[in-house]
Amino acid sequence: MSAAIQPNTGRPMPRIEAGLKVSGAIAYTGDIGIPDLLHAVLVPSPIARGTIRTVDTTAVEAVPGVVRVFTPETMPKLPSVPEQPDWDIMYGSAFVPMADMTIHYAGQPIGLVLAETLEAARHAATLLRFAFTEDAPVVSLDGGPDLSGEAYHEPEQVWLGFLAGYLPATVKRGKGAVALDDADVSIEGSWRLSNNHHNPMEPVASTAVWDGADRLTLYETSQHVYNHRNGLAKLLGLPRENVRVVTHYVGGGFGCKGPVWSHSWLVALTAREVGRPVRLVLSRAQMYTSVGFREEQRIDLRLGATRDGRLVAADVTKLSATPAWEDWVEPSWYPFTFMYDLPALETRCRLRRANVMAPTFMRAPGEAPGMLVQECALNELAAELGIDPIELRLRNHADVYPVDGSPWSSKRLKNCYRVGAERFGWSSRNPTPRSMRADGMLIGMGMASASHTVYRQRAQARVTVTADGTAHVASGATDIGTGSATFLRQIVADELALPLDWVLPLIGDSSLPEAPMQAGASLTGSLAPAAMTAARDLKTRLLEMAIGQDESPLHGRNAGDLELNDGRIVAGGKETSETVTTVLRRAGLTRMSCDGRFDPGGVGQVRSGDPERDAREGPRGMHSFGAIFAKVAVDPELGLIRVRQLTGVYACGRILNPKLAESQLIGGITWGMSQALFESTHMDPRFGRFTNTNMAEYMIPVNLDVPTIDVTFLDDPDPFINPAGVKGVGEIGITGVAAAISDAVWHATGKRLRHTPILAEALLED
Repeated sequence: MSAAIQPNTGRPMPRIEAGLKVSGAIAYTGDIGIPDLLHAVLVPSPIARGTIRTVDTTAVEAVPGVVRVFTPETMPKLPSVPEQPDWDIMYGSAFVPMADMTIHYAGQPIGLVLAETLEAARHAATLLRFAFTEDAPVVSLDGGPDLSGEAYHEPEQVWLGFLAGYLPATVKRGKGAVALDDADVSIEGSWRLSNNHHNPMEPVASTAVWDGADRLTLYETSQHVYNHRNGLAKLLGLPRENVRVVTHYVGGGFGCKGPVWSHSWLVALTAREVGRPVRLVLSRAQMYTSVGFREEQRIDLRLGATRDGRLVAADVTKLSATPAWEDWVEPSWYPFTFMYDLPALETRCRLRRANVMAPTFMRAPGEAPGMLVQECALNELAAELGIDPIELRLRNHADVYPVDGSPWSSKRLKNCYRVGAERFGWSSRNPTPRSMRADGMLIGMGMASASHTVYRQRAQARVTVTADGTAHVASGATDIGTGSATFLRQIVADELALPLDWVLPLIGDSSLPEAPMQAGASLTGSLAPAAMTAARDLKTRLLEMAIGQDESPLHGRNAGDLELNDGRIVAGGKETSETVTTVLRRAGLTRMSCDGRFDPGGVGQVRSGDPERDAREGPRGMHSFGAIFAKVAVDPELGLIRVRQLTGVYACGRILNPKLAESQLIGGITWGMSQALFESTHMDPRFGRFTNTNMAEYMIPVNLDVPTIDVTFLDDPDPFINPAGVKGVGEIGITGVAAAISDAVWHATGKRLRHTPILAEALLED
């Protein structure tokens, strides 16, 4: 008899595809071999505003290997167009490029070349000639009218897609901004945050393969194959069952690969037109103008408190640019609604219509910039009041969910402060700015809270056991580097008491059971309970089958006395057992499957999914929490900033795989450091074009910039969230980091800077 299988969940285990990735054996979307393939190259608009007068394709068509060139005059039309909002499909934008001759932003697709080789397509694309009527673009947040002739407009609510639905842009709690009159001390100012762009290692790629004119297979770099299936089916006028989307592994997404963007339907339209498979891989520069970005924004804040450090009120205004055809806004005011015990609050959003493409979701949308401003302001307030920043947060800790007064599903934020302070050495901090030095450098220490909303989505998983004793777990979930396949294997191996390598995960295909979008740190918390349910139901069926077979030595036993272990069904005391293989074959089966589902009940609901429990206990505020601490060294002569220490402590529900979760947090914290000190996309206001659309000039931290990052998880299983107790960790890591670093820079230098990234030259200014 084999020894009992040791649990896999909760253990630090590597991703199952890690070896394949480092050896180059995994085929990403752009690597998949397709017979008779044509290569596509997009031609972007060099101007930001105007009209195409003429198009000359003569030189393009003369290039050997060119099959077809498409322009706004010849591009096939969509049977349907994207609509915002759409409760069932997340589009990147409602804009349809190449539908007419109008130019709305620089980089807008205005041509597409198909050729037998990628080299021929790239060369030919440079030969496509346009004549334009050009107008001066509107791109600045400051001064003058926008494209509508107004200075800005104020939406009452904003659409965040099916993950979160509508979020109110105007919030008024208590007396609102008027309550600031009662404050003894206030912080007032504007924070300016730069444009940021997604830069995943794998660029966006699409390959469209048609079977006739009405069946499409799309190989797509997607964070949600069902969203792309549903979107392409609607836009192309096809039944959903006639569209299959395949995405096994994604080389980073961070939000840009979740929505349906125009490149996907342009590839599908042209492939159907020419009757051959077509592949498009965006260039690095085109990634900056094709799949959204985090918009430049100005956040104006007034924050008031009493002399003893009790928050009184906040007034928050966000200003950002949106395209001419729709409103898009990152809800940066949102953290003010839930993070602290804030009795009075007023928020608003102001949008300027400009010559930009639609911004989109980027890691921790709303919470990353919002927590930056909120936590910076709290640190400024702490200094003004002479109160330790941790103590100020403790005095304003929200014991209940401030939005509606309901309890939290779980919250260990105070413990995060305590453990983080101990691990970081916060007690050694001299609170006086410029008071700490080492090796000729100014030393600064700062901290901030971290938090992220817990999102949950409907999810399905299918678990199958086969007659050879192995098992499969299938779901259409994609893997953007977070370990989707790995945690599915861990859960099913534990529930069926199988060795880990006896479980094969199948993911990334819309023909598999429907999984949620890998976004908002919601996949694990949604899919884990679905896989757990499927495996438990399958176990129950196997046990019932065994005790119902007359020939089985387990016949007539009580199912409650049986267990699975190492591919065997074992009776109590382990004196009697039988293999799963024998039970299945005796029943004439080669396999048995069960489907599991998780349904949290809809967008925006904070309920457990258990009706009896909901009726008994009511709703909950659902968030992950953490505390982040930073130490910096600043050269007093050159203003150069070096991050010396980053310590984060987090309470994020049950951790299924500490190794993968720690990796996610290290990545997120590094991104927060990048937000604070490096990342910025610069736009030339004369031409409306981004000027640093490459990895050489878009600054991000390299290994030498990043210190060893200390990550600790507190035990925080949250059964109210889902039966697995999982919250998710993919988004929270970036939140709070920039504020902690900003405060550390102030502590080192005595200079408060309210813009990101923080640059050396700003520290040298008088």
